[in-house]
Amino acid sequence: MLPCPFILPAALLLDILAGDPPNRFHPVCLIGWCARRAETLARRLWGGTFTAGMAAALGTCAAAWLACAVFFLLFSLSSSLWIPWIPAVLVIYICMAPRGLAEHALRVANALRSGKDGEARHAVSMIVGRATERLDRHGMARAAIESVAENLTDGVFSTLFWATAGCLAGGPFGAAFAALTHRVFNILDAMWGKKNDRYRRFGTFAARTDDALNFIPARLILPCISLAALFVKGTSARRALTTGWAFRRAHASPNSAWSEAAFAGALGLRIGGPVSYKGIPADYPWIGTGRTEAAVSDLALAIRLMWMTAAAGTLVFSLILFFIPRF
Repeated sequence: MLPCPFILPAALLLDILAGDPPNRFHPVCLIGWCARRAETLARRLWGGTFTAGMAAALGTCAAAWLACAVFFLLFSLSSSLWIPWIPAVLVIYICMAPRGLAEHALRVANALRSGKDGEARHAVSMIVGRATERLDRHGMARAAIESVAENLTDGVFSTLFWATAGCLAGGPFGAAFAALTHRVFNILDAMWGKKNDRYRRFGTFAARTDDALNFIPARLILPCISLAALFVKGTSARRALTTGWAFRRAHASPNSAWSEAAFAGALGLRIGGPVSYKGIPADYPWIGTGRTEAAVSDLALAIRLMWMTAAAGTLVFSLILFFIPRF
């Protein structure tokens, strides 16, 4: 039987080698399609209420869980004891996306390095929700660094955490089930977690559940980023830890500032600050005490730090699976 500790390195290696599946076949896109159908049905029944949003979220989760169970059932036809780990690795792989995150950030970095500000601005607009029309080169680099830092928690570290917790509780199926649950609510928060009239009540359940699922990973990632910075030349492990702690609450989200502040400290930057969403200004605080003039070299360091943190998290959680027996 494939030992439990190998499940996370296998999923990370698969992401590094294969990257994201094509959009039309990507399970994340299928979850989004299911969520849109669930929203339509729920609004017909209950309007834009909290109950409608909760029902749509749970219905989307149920569909994802059913698909996961069928996926495992197909592999269970074999009598080999290690076969169930194959679908677990595949599910965890589709739930985490460090390579995709790095590729999006690299598009910004390459465009800025080539002096193609228009391309860079478009690339930034693909990974952030704020208005990018008035961002200068420093602003684009800062926005990309913030996206790398925030999505490192949502798109990588939380997946590792919940896959580990699920594996301890229920083996390969538990690992896949827990990682998939987190990913579903992360997608629903991105779709419905908007503070406008349409989603203010409807998206509350999805947004609060996503916050709850990221609560522990967001706090565990701070020492992990600091550890990773020890191995990335040009970053500071000490500043990552001290700035991350000092500015851990400097964000409207209860979880985002932990990783963003750690990156700001590691890179010697100030990130965040006032932004605009669809022409509406948002006076967010600055995070960190360094320079605001982020450069392409800072973005390149942020991508390296992201990879090293993903590797460090994989190692730490794999060691936990090695030393702690399943319940």
